[in-house]
Amino acid sequence: METYLPISYLNDFVFCPYSIYLHQVYDNTNTENYNALPQTNGKNAHKSIDNTSTNKAQQWKGIYVISNKLGVYGKIDTYYPKSGKLVEHKYQLTTIYKGYYYQLWAQYFSLIEMGIKVNEISFYTYKDNKTIEVQLPTISEFEELKQHIKKIARFNFTSNIIINPEKCKRCIYAALCDKTQIDHVYA
Repeated sequence: METYLPISYLNDFVFCPYSIYLHQVYDNTNTENYNALPQTNGKNAHKSIDNTSTNKAQQWKGIYVISNKLGVYGKIDTYYPKSGKLVEHKYQLTTIYKGYYYQLWAQYFSLIEMGIKVNEISFYTYKDNKTIEVQLPTISEFEELKQHIKKIARFNFTSNIIINPEKCKRCIYAALCDKTQIDHVYA
């Protein structure tokens, strides 16, 4: 049986592989016990996407996509069928990290594999109401994404985790992490 990874793991793994483990451990508990402000802001932003009723001919919000070629699944934020535009929403973006690109690329390749035309992709930020256009991924970026997914699938979560104090301070799971004693900025 094939195991598919959630598209959200693509960014989480770049931030810290152990965050995927912590997310799974606490997945069925009350999120108020561990959510930090950025996670709460992000979830609230996505609620507006998932709970907004729209004219499906105009835009698709929160629909599931899957890629058999990549072995991933997840939800897209917004797709505009008329223009073929895919938009990934973020609360705020000061830097576009590689993991964000991986998420958007996975959504793009999933839609393409599902037979849905995508002409353009972008990020949209709620905080400053800004759209950031992104180049469509190339074949080499597809291969890079595939390698990243393989790395996640084969990662040994019991191995030593490289601690990055700057990331740990901003990790939404820092209060739960047994790999460091660093206090996070959201405490």
